[in-house]
Amino acid sequence: MKEFSIVINDWGHKELQEYLLSLNGILKATVNMDNLLEIYLKYDSNVITPRIIKMEICLFLNILKIPSVLSFDKHTKGKKAKYIIIRDDLCCEYCFQGAIEALLEIEGIEKVESNFYENYLLRKYDEREKIKIVIEYDSNLLTSDMMKQIESELNI
Repeated sequence: MKEFSIVINDWGHKELQEYLLSLNGILKATVNMDNLLEIYLKYDSNVITPRIIKMEICLFLNILKIPSVLSFDKHTKGKKAKYIIIRDDLCCEYCFQGAIEALLEIEGIEKVESNFYENYLLRKYDEREKIKIVIEYDSNLLTSDMMKQIESELNI
């Protein structure tokens, strides 16, 4: 049994937790809709993957074509390396969330967090801080050079 957490920039839906529990392979689902949509799951990795889980959530919320992921954690055990991306500014919210979704798709990237919501999206333009994206990755699958290449390909 594996764990997966995801934060989505959406209001959520009161029936989302029930829907997630109805999916084959989802063993436990906790949905918090206080501020952002925060979802924690336990799942059978032989049946379902984080990528499919994300797609099911977005399909249910009718946001499949709108990048909405702010952060995620695949809760993998073992030592992970960190890679930090710092930007003075971003193209836009759409591109940032699309970049986080792209990172979710890459095998070896285990966790992504940022200060985007608190220190960027909720602040006036002249009060914004630099964007900091912290990526934890499996150094057995990815190298720092590969992470630099991934960063250069992100549309942020």
